[in-house]
Amino acid sequence: MVEFLALLLALLTVVFVLMPVLTFVRMGRLSRELETLRARIDRLERPAASASPGTGPAFAAAGAPAAPSPLEALISPEAPAPVAPSAPLAPVAPTAVDIPDDLEDRIGGRGLLYTGVLVLLFGVSFFLKYAFENQWINETGRVVLGALGGLGLVVAGLRMSGRGLGVFGQALAGGGFAILYLAIYAAFNFYALIGTNVAFGAMLLVTLAAAVAADRQRAQALAVLAVGGGFMTPFLVGGAENAQLTLFSYDALLVIGTMVLALRHQWLGLNALSYTCTVFTLLAWAGRYYTEDQWLRTLLFLTLFCVLFLIILRATSRAAGAVAHVVTTVLATAPLLYHLFAVTITAAHPPAIHIYLIAFTAAGLWLTADPHRPWLRLVVLLGGFIPLFGTLTLPDGMSWVLANVVTIVAVAALHTMALLNRIVRQEERLAGPDLLALQITGLGLFSLLYESLQPSHPDLRGALAAGIAFAAVALWQWLTSRDRVASLNAAALAFTLGAIAVAVQFDGRAAVIGWAAEAAAAVWLGLRAPSLPFQYGGLLLWGMAALRLADGYFTTPAGFTAVLNERSLAIGFVVAMAYALAWMFARHRAEATERTRVALHVAASVLTLLWLTAEIRSYWEVRYENAQAYLYEHVMLSLAWGLYGALLIAIGMRQRYAAVRYIGITILAVASLKVFFYDLWELGGIYRVVGFLAFGVLLVLVSYLYQRRRLVTPPSEAPAPARVGETSGTDGSTPNAVNSQL
Repeated sequence: MVEFLALLLALLTVVFVLMPVLTFVRMGRLSRELETLRARIDRLERPAASASPGTGPAFAAAGAPAAPSPLEALISPEAPAPVAPSAPLAPVAPTAVDIPDDLEDRIGGRGLLYTGVLVLLFGVSFFLKYAFENQWINETGRVVLGALGGLGLVVAGLRMSGRGLGVFGQALAGGGFAILYLAIYAAFNFYALIGTNVAFGAMLLVTLAAAVAADRQRAQALAVLAVGGGFMTPFLVGGAENAQLTLFSYDALLVIGTMVLALRHQWLGLNALSYTCTVFTLLAWAGRYYTEDQWLRTLLFLTLFCVLFLIILRATSRAAGAVAHVVTTVLATAPLLYHLFAVTITAAHPPAIHIYLIAFTAAGLWLTADPHRPWLRLVVLLGGFIPLFGTLTLPDGMSWVLANVVTIVAVAALHTMALLNRIVRQEERLAGPDLLALQITGLGLFSLLYESLQPSHPDLRGALAAGIAFAAVALWQWLTSRDRVASLNAAALAFTLGAIAVAVQFDGRAAVIGWAAEAAAAVWLGLRAPSLPFQYGGLLLWGMAALRLADGYFTTPAGFTAVLNERSLAIGFVVAMAYALAWMFARHRAEATERTRVALHVAASVLTLLWLTAEIRSYWEVRYENAQAYLYEHVMLSLAWGLYGALLIAIGMRQRYAAVRYIGITILAVASLKVFFYDLWELGGIYRVVGFLAFGVLLVLVSYLYQRRRLVTPPSEAPAPARVGETSGTDGSTPNAVNSQL
């Protein structure tokens, strides 16, 4: 009964599967032969334009009998035989006509084909499953039946593809190769009929056969199947042991073979597939088998894979089209992944990390030099510097200090030499990414050396920053005549490192004074260049110095001495630098610099007012044992604020500068509010009297100064030239219309 059912199933397969396929092929062949015959008949029936006068329609119209056509001669025996031609007619070859596929052709010719092959595979699978469950076929028979079926589909598909049915034949062949893979996998994994080596070799043969078929048939689908099946083979038939050398060597050969096949037929997507499969294989192997004693072999194989994909990337980047662009983008991640893996592997094996980072920097700069790729060079710089933070071995003693310092200096020196080579040998100006790389190189060099030397040499922090700053100064001077923008960037680096040197080496007034002086130098250079970044950078540095004054500068120190103390020295220097900066901007006549000048005057006045307040409070704070000290303090504050405001107004009148007068008026207004809303209620007795009388006299004197300004300037006195932002008034001074009325 079982044999009868098997025979019946085979007969049904032949009738309903093979016979329709063969009939379809035969009908296609007959259709092509019929088209060829029609073309030959049309050629024979077409009248020759260059016929002799005794033949053709013109002669027939004149009364001569026309020769019968060849078709009439074949059909009617009574027709007279035509005159034999002087030369035999050559056979007419069939003409290939390219008809574009419409929607119906795509659905009927391809969609139904792929669906049919898929349904056929499912049907065969269900039959085999049913046969296996009912024990119709033993294990060996199942494998043999699957292998024969797959081989039969491959042969039939290749033959049909060679007869003009390319898509149909390639689909059948692809299904056959897939069945062969499954048959080998079942023989190895399910039934243990073959060993690992035999299964691997059999799958390798299937992969090679699919690749050869794809190459000869120019079928990209078969190539995809071959590449995917090749990379899946180790996962399908691999053993439980770690075979790193065999696995990685096999994958390298697959990558090379895929590269050759892809470049031969311009199937660029194959390289993206092989790259993805390689990364997946490496991650899967590392997650299961990697140990620290395999780091060197792993790194060498990673280097080999990276070189291969860089070669593929270079060839792919020259191609045009959307596919080439996508594949290039995918392959461009290969160097990044390689760098991440390499740093992770070598970080635990010094000095391998040191050697690798130096080699990575040198190779990256060489690859990006010609043609010049500034953004990629910046990526190389970051790729060399970022892993150094935290990956270098911080020594227990002096074991790795020298190696760390050499690595850091070597990486920075290579990038600096590359920038200088761009200017000297290539005679080109540095681009924006190069200028950014210059800043990162200098600051990164200091940061990394600081991290490495801090545990053993903390006293070298300031000297280290100062040394790199002096090197930047030398570079600044050397670049002045070669690249002005680059020289300014070197100067900016020098100023930044100088500020860092002051900050890390000194505390208190020295750091504040150093920053303020450096801010003045930076602004002077920015106005001379001119360069807005230097101007704003200097102002920012001065602002940082002013903000640092708030750290402990308005508290009373032990052993306080009024006025003659460190706080007064630091605040006085910062205020003096503010007025020096305002004077520099005053000489640079422009609307923007005038606003900056006003802001500097405001900031200097605020600092001075805070200094007066701090000095008075500190003076009386150490005398709080006296019950009247608190009253004295507030009387002095009100008078000091008023006197300072009046002084600013007087200076503003003398200099004929409205901004200073406005600042003085503002301070007087604040002092007046304090007198009326605080002193009036908190002070009593003689202190209130003294405070109000003195402050009132001060306000009257200031008003007197303004009344004098209303007098008409004598004709013999020429009015002072107007400064930027002012207009000459009728009194010979230079305030605007509002100021002249105050």
